[in-house]
Amino acid sequence: MKSCQYDSPASCRTCGVSPVSRPINRETLPITERVASTVRRHAAQSGLITKLLRALSGRSTPPFLINRAAANGLVREEFEASLKAVKQWDHLPLVFSGIASELNERALYWDELGLNSRTSAYYLQSSLWDFYAQLLCVSDHESKALFYARCAQSYRHAAAYFEYPAASVEIPHRSGALRGYLRLPATDAQRKHPCVILINTVNSTKEELHYTENAFVKMGIATLSFDLPGFGESLVNRQDLCDMEILSNTLFLFIAQQREINPEKLALHGLGVGGALAINLALLSPQRYKAVATLSAPYNLKTTLSHLLPAVRREAVTLTHGAEEILYDLAHHLASADDLSDLRCPLLVAGGGRDILASAADTKRIYDLAGSPDKKLLYIPKAGHGCCEVMPSLRFEIAQWIRQRI
Repeated sequence: MKSCQYDSPASCRTCGVSPVSRPINRETLPITERVASTVRRHAAQSGLITKLLRALSGRSTPPFLINRAAANGLVREEFEASLKAVKQWDHLPLVFSGIASELNERALYWDELGLNSRTSAYYLQSSLWDFYAQLLCVSDHESKALFYARCAQSYRHAAAYFEYPAASVEIPHRSGALRGYLRLPATDAQRKHPCVILINTVNSTKEELHYTENAFVKMGIATLSFDLPGFGESLVNRQDLCDMEILSNTLFLFIAQQREINPEKLALHGLGVGGALAINLALLSPQRYKAVATLSAPYNLKTTLSHLLPAVRREAVTLTHGAEEILYDLAHHLASADDLSDLRCPLLVAGGGRDILASAADTKRIYDLAGSPDKKLLYIPKAGHGCCEVMPSLRFEIAQWIRQRI
């Protein structure tokens, strides 16, 4: 058969494959045309064509949102094209979700053809677009829940097809269950794997941690990621997040039951507020964890919350009322400067000089006050929150540092 010049047999006019009743594959269109098509369709459906074309006012997009999306797996050019095409903040969630729907259709197409690598790639992209769609919803809770449900579903479809598959897990907790993913390196029946527990920041979910997980599993380290109580799919009372001892025991008991994991070789890696949580877990169980790595962690949430929240609203785009309440609750339970001096396990502290959520001073203060005899500071002067500008290289540097210690 003549080689097909298109990615989709349904759109090919030269290879002789007849169109079938499958979702239409539009990936031969340029990125900007695909995005513009989605924007036009949303405008037509909502009756806002004129308004979209003339919308010159409204909220501008923080650079952090673009850097965050690109660092976590979206194509920067496509993300920027969608932002430029819409120009009106309130319409972005529906446009993002429309792009997610088209990617989901392509995933279905390749799934029917049995091409697993393409199937997983499109499901993952679809999941991420829906993640950012729900991230931008503040007052419309029904749409936010719908977008996230689709995000989680698309990721579950992708999980089995990854090079290192992600197994969906439920971690029993006092008031419910933490939903997460366990990913293992290449199977080795004779060896139990070291494992790193990934703790995300508030207002995020486990699906955004996919590429961080990749950095570890490619180095032979298993990963456990989960939604914090009150976020994503974790059906747990959000107040339980503040009980560090219960959270610590919950995670350890779950890992101890996994026959593929070596419970004596555990590490923690936290982003943002998750970094502060990681330090607290290490302080609670000093013999349990062999290393802790934080990225853009706040130094003292209690003293910085008054100026942190306005910065979060600007840079992190949205923060729900529930998320703000959790931050206030956590502020009274996280470690103080005196506690940091008790930290003894190896510590890596990474942060950016342009981070206005967890400042450079916060990063350096955590490093200076930590009592760890083995500690390392990664300071990136031109990076913002999460150091998204230097991904993926920073992820692999952190993973390499942890691997050397577990």
